[in-house]
This record gives sequence, structure tokens and C-alpha cells, in this order.
Amino acid sequence: MRAPVDDRRPRVIDLGIVVWVFTLVALAATAALVALDQGAARSELRRSLASDNPTTAPRDIANTVDIAMVAAGGVCVIVLLLVIYGSIRLRERVIGGRGTLTTMGVITVVGSIAFWTVLSPARDVLNPAVTFLPFVVAVLAAVATGLMFTGDVTRWLKAAPTR
Repeated sequence: MRAPVDDRRPRVIDLGIVVWVFTLVALAATAALVALDQGAARSELRRSLASDNPTTAPRDIANTVDIAMVAAGGVCVIVLLLVIYGSIRLRERVIGGRGTLTTMGVITVVGSIAFWTVLSPARDVLNPAVTFLPFVVAVLAAVATGLMFTGDVTRWLKAAPTR
């Protein structure tokens, strides 16, 4: 026989959600800093792409930069919404909430590093915080995700009453 599992939510879940909040704040701050200087960033990214690909039409280069910027903004919004959703579901003791947060954790870590890489040609025209904030976002997302896999959380979720 196993020992009964307390129905109270483990504190580590609340800690993980707090870390997710800091992650989202850092993500929003990064997006805002890029948005404030997006004209200069776009120009620098277009210049860099044009020098790396001299035979590509300027309109194609501009479209590529526009798509990259819009996609980055879209991913930020999706991560924000799904982390909120996953956090709510996890607090409701639904194991799928942890799956949602795990998926968002992986996307956030990979996306933050990819974003940092894509923006590398424009770092000189952006706020200096943009050079390290994506790494802060990635580390915080990894920590928040890892906290959701502690033994207390797993036992609490597995012992949830069926609905």
C-alpha cells in the first residue's frame, strides 16, 4: 500500500509558476526592447542579409526580415497564452497542464536562443539588454519546467481524482 497523497497543491508548483511569471516578464521586456528599435533592427538585418546574399532581390530580403520579426512576435504571444493556460490547468491538478508547460518550456528555450542568433547582426543598434535577456528567458523557462517534474508534483498529479 502506498501512503496517501495530500490533496493540497505542492508549494513547488506555485514556485514554478512564479518562475514562469518572471520568464514571461523577461520575454515581454525583450520583445518590447526590440519593438522600440525595430526600424533600426530591420535595417541592420536587411543590410546583413544583403551582404551575405548579394544576388537576392532586395524585396525578398525585406520580406524575410519582416517574416522573421512577425514570427518572433507571434511566438511570444503564443507562449504567453499557453503558459497561462498550462499554469491554470496545472493548478487545477490536470496533468495535461504540465505537458503544456513542458512544451512551452522547450519552445521558449529553443526560441530564445534562435531569436538571439537571428538578431546577432542588429545587436549594435538594439538596447544592450537584448544581448543577454534571451538567455535569461531560456534559463528561467528551463528552471520553471524542471520544477514541474519534482517527485511531489508527480505524486500529486498521479493521485488526482478522476473526473
